[in-house]
Amino acid sequence: MIGNKRGLSTIVVTLIIILLSLVAVGIVWVVVRNIVVGGGAGIEIASKCLSVDISASKVACSNGVTNKVCNVTFTRAGTGTGGDAIAGVKLIFKNSTSEVSSSLISVEGDIAPLVGKKITGQDSGLTNANGVNSLDVSVFFKDDTGNEQLCPQVNTKIF
Repeated sequence: MIGNKRGLSTIVVTLIIILLSLVAVGIVWVVVRNIVVGGGAGIEIASKCLSVDISASKVACSNGVTNKVCNVTFTRAGTGTGGDAIAGVKLIFKNSTSEVSSSLISVEGDIAPLVGKKITGQDSGLTNANGVNSLDVSVFFKDDTGNEQLCPQVNTKIF
């Protein structure tokens, strides 16, 4: 019994290999699970983006005393399953001299399907608001953590 060290060594090596295999499977499972969960959230936002159609139906800009301001009316088509509440829209104004808003302008709040929303006195971020001739509108949602998720689709209103 004491001279049979070879069998004991084989059992210990087998147990170590089994434990290492279980640890490796656990590590792979954690990585795969995080990828699947993270990808699922992205798919949810992408599907919401596909079903939302918001555009600027009316844009009127003027030179203010200190700002170049615009009044914008948005409409949301009632197509598909686009009834999800949005977090807001991002705007970029452009004028006839190819000047573009210095940054994305965020307009928070939902726009219900088949209902318009009007914002007034929006600073366009341009030095010549009278020459504004187009407006890009993109929808954004907020994910579970509260971060803004911008939709890749952009609706452009040329006027």
